[in-house]
Amino acid sequence: MKGVKIQTVIAAGVLTGILGGVFALAVSHVGQKDFNRLRFESEFYQRLHRRYFVVIGAGLGFALGAAQSCIVQLSKIKIDPEREDL
Repeated sequence: MKGVKIQTVIAAGVLTGILGGVFALAVSHVGQKDFNRLRFESEFYQRLHRRYFVVIGAGLGFALGAAQSCIVQLSKIKIDPEREDL
């Protein structure tokens, strides 16, 4: 990919991944049925939904942020239609 700065793509992905993880953590906490009482009995199941929501949210945030950064950078590249060696 000519003209794409990989550092910018990674930085955008990391920042949106952090935002996605924080948003997923907030949604998993607010989305509990009994807000003040834990629903599951064992300690493994008490933290299971928070752990996976954060990983999924961070992963989706990274993917969306990196994709958006690539699209923005590629839209700024001027392509000459007469050149076929690109």
